Amino acid sequence: MKNQTRKIIKISGIISGGLIIAVFIIITIALNFVFTPEKLTPVVLEIANRNLNAKLDMKGVELTFFSTFPRFGLQLRNGTLVSRAIRDTMWQRTDTLLSFKKATLVIDAMDYLQQQKVNIHHLVLDSANIYAYKDKTGTANWDILLSDTANTASSSTDTVKHVNELNIGQVAIKHATVTMDDRDTHVFANLWDMNLSLKANMKKGHSILNLDFKNKNVLFWQNGQLIANHIGIHLKTDIELDTVHRILFLRDALIDINGTELGIKGTLRHDAMAQVLDLDLQYGLHAPSLETVLHMIPESILKKAEVSAKGEVTFKGKLKGAYGKQKLPLATLDIKIKNASARYAGLSYGIDKLDADFYGQIDLMRNNPSYLNLKIFHFKGANTNISADMEVENLLTDPDITFHTQSTIDLNALEQAFPLQESISMEGKVETDLGVHCRLSSIKKQDWGRIRAEGQLKTDKLVLRDTQRHFEFISNASLNFTGNEWLGAHAKIEDMILRSPRLNSDMKSLVATVKTTPVKDTTRMARVECKMEMHKLKVALGDSLGLFCGKSSATLKVQPGEHDPGKPRIGLVMEADTLFCRMGEVKAGMNKAGIGVTVEQNRDSLWMPKGIVGFNHMAIRIPECALPIHMQKTSVTVGNRIITLRNATMRIGRSDVTANGAIHDLYGAVKHHKVLRAKLNVASEHLDCNQLIHSISFPSDTLTAEADTTATNLKLFVIPPKLDFELQTNFRQVLYEKVIFNDVHGAVDIRNQSIHLKELSMKGMGSNMNTTLVYQAKRPEQGFAGFDFRLHNINIGKLVDLAPSLDTIVPMLRSFEGTVDFNVAAAAVLDSSLNIKIPTLRSAIHVKGDSLVLMDGETFAEISKKFFFKNKKRNLIDSISVNISIKDGNVTIYPFEISMDRYRAAVGGTQGLDMNFDYHISILKSPVPFKLGLNISGTLDDMNFKLGKARYKDAVTPAEIHKVDSAIVNMGRQIEKDFKKIMKR
Repeated sequence: MKNQTRKIIKISGIISGGLIIAVFIIITIALNFVFTPEKLTPVVLEIANRNLNAKLDMKGVELTFFSTFPRFGLQLRNGTLVSRAIRDTMWQRTDTLLSFKKATLVIDAMDYLQQQKVNIHHLVLDSANIYAYKDKTGTANWDILLSDTANTASSSTDTVKHVNELNIGQVAIKHATVTMDDRDTHVFANLWDMNLSLKANMKKGHSILNLDFKNKNVLFWQNGQLIANHIGIHLKTDIELDTVHRILFLRDALIDINGTELGIKGTLRHDAMAQVLDLDLQYGLHAPSLETVLHMIPESILKKAEVSAKGEVTFKGKLKGAYGKQKLPLATLDIKIKNASARYAGLSYGIDKLDADFYGQIDLMRNNPSYLNLKIFHFKGANTNISADMEVENLLTDPDITFHTQSTIDLNALEQAFPLQESISMEGKVETDLGVHCRLSSIKKQDWGRIRAEGQLKTDKLVLRDTQRHFEFISNASLNFTGNEWLGAHAKIEDMILRSPRLNSDMKSLVATVKTTPVKDTTRMARVECKMEMHKLKVALGDSLGLFCGKSSATLKVQPGEHDPGKPRIGLVMEADTLFCRMGEVKAGMNKAGIGVTVEQNRDSLWMPKGIVGFNHMAIRIPECALPIHMQKTSVTVGNRIITLRNATMRIGRSDVTANGAIHDLYGAVKHHKVLRAKLNVASEHLDCNQLIHSISFPSDTLTAEADTTATNLKLFVIPPKLDFELQTNFRQVLYEKVIFNDVHGAVDIRNQSIHLKELSMKGMGSNMNTTLVYQAKRPEQGFAGFDFRLHNINIGKLVDLAPSLDTIVPMLRSFEGTVDFNVAAAAVLDSSLNIKIPTLRSAIHVKGDSLVLMDGETFAEISKKFFFKNKKRNLIDSISVNISIKDGNVTIYPFEISMDRYRAAVGGTQGLDMNFDYHISILKSPVPFKLGLNISGTLDDMNFKLGKARYKDAVTPAEIHKVDSAIVNMGRQIEKDFKKIMKR
């Protein structure tokens, strides 16, 4: 019997297992071959788009079972929901209500078919962007449900099934960004990293919802003004819904705002006729007590510690009114603390008495006044007594602030009354008896004269320090305000120190007096004058800006602007014995400095300076130059973004420069990396180019830059970017390499990290010279140089000294003695040592001379031997006119005529830059009755001489010479065109 039972159980198990496996196989086949995403996606999209006033689009819809076991579900990927209630073709896409990365839906279809019950087990929306938009007419992009009138015709049939109950097991929104843009009420809000969990049971007449909402930050604007920011919210509540009357009941909801817990209760009712939501909510501090209020102080300031407190505390408010078309509710906040006291465990002092009465009201629709009213604040304890009151009227328009305090504060004792974090400390005493009345608009417009203040404020050895935030403030100061209707004050500050991550400041002493000249016209700025004497001021703004001022006196004036009397014009007249400033790596120091400038605010963020800065002596250091720049007594005019120099004399090492002209937008170049432009006339008695080049080549090595320099150790120097200078030069003496040039005149342009010398005239090496030169270097490894030299009556020996590489390129020059006219246009790439990279050289050269001497040498001796010269030591040449071109690594010497001894000959040939050459001399006239030719080939160390036929019998005719001249001119013009391309703006 037992065996038979076991057998039956075994068979039943096998059959059941087989059926389960068969079911899973069928489901697997159905999921992978029948209900595939390719087949499901268009069906789901068609149903959704037919029943919504919106267009749903997504990448794919997938039927799930194993991931949502034991129920079937739908998984949607990369979807967007675009409302048809608002049509938008602009880039803002205000009709795009929703986009999401992934959504999962699990619903029980059998409950709906059998019991008219919708049972949503699971709905998750991940990484969503929700954009709720309402236009000025009140039309909202979330109004996407079709009206019931579309189904009126079929409502009489029995085929329509009504929903009797809606159960929501879990609806979750994860990591969503929500934007609320209400153009009707001018409200804009952003919620970042929102997470929502919702459970609900909705029946006819009554429903219950469980809500858990949190987000990291809320940003809230209204009418273009920032109302709230940096607010994290966590809300947990159970909501009851009366579907008959369309009322939501919130009962003891708990909301956490930046760590402060508030309780909320009340109702929300939807008025379908008026299309508004009526709110009647009350909120208050959860478990109100002074202990709770103290725990609201951020933990970054106070440690969490045991505290005993007593007293009556109320903290409540309400949100009441309608939200809908051009309607927003009224918000209030009421805080009262009566007869409160507290003491933290283990501390010497405590709060002996604390009273406060505060009420605030905000109506964003401006139907009721919005204001804040601190009727009283009274703190007593730890040798401290603080009394204060404040009123702020017209909160949403132009806040009108009235504040008064009468206090004696002992920070040494207060430090022992509160459990401050170890990084926070405070010392000293503060005494105040101060009353202030002003409008916020006066502060925003810098209309300081309209601030009414009376009373005094005094600090004695005040120290506030937070080592964790790198903050420190130390001061001994007294301020006395004498104005009842206008700002008047006398201030005295000693040993003030401020340290913070962005701003550091030290000041030894300051005495200042402020006076205001009253004006009745409220549209004009009030005139304010501040006279001050200051000693040893240091200011550092991060690593980018620094200032030091020794003993100084100044007058600061604020008055109506010339262009707009409603905006300020600030004038500063200052005298200082020492003034030093730093902007980035640029440093400047002045002694006996005088400043007279005014700045006027043309637009909200643009101030235009104008005035004069003068000094006895100024030294400037810039990172691109190793040598300091010294300026003698001069004045600099500033105005309209232009710095004007008048006879500004500078000395850089052994060089002196006097500049006249204008520099444009220096601040923009230093602060915002804009192009620094200048147009200057520059004169100099002595300019040492070798030293200047070294100071730029080695910007961090002052000793190298100051040392005597020659051509042997010159380096490629990079031209600083963002420069656009136009210079007109007048230099009496210029030293470059071993050559001294005199009376240098001409234009120089600096831009595109290039220097362009345009048609400079000068005297040097006993010759008159004209030159055009371009030098470009964007990195220290490689540069470019091009030049066009025109030299008249220059000694050939000195010519080789000026350009030593000519001796290599045209070795025949060292065989001549005398003066020539020398024209050369050349362009080449330079290496890091300013040497020409010979293969890149392009050049057109023309040499013309009379009465030259062909000197004795090995080559001449061999030639004279071959042609039986009478004078084998020294021969005069009547004249020569030589054209030479260099291109693609080859030197071509075009045939030219030469008369010497009893001969007239044509000379020409080619030479490789590897120093292999092939020259030819054709004898055109000689004692010999036939034409001869001499071929010279090989290298300078191994030359071969062979007699042969004359090649150049027709090469020196006027027609052929004209062709050569044209070719040389065209090459020179092409090189000049290349210069212009480099310097083109």
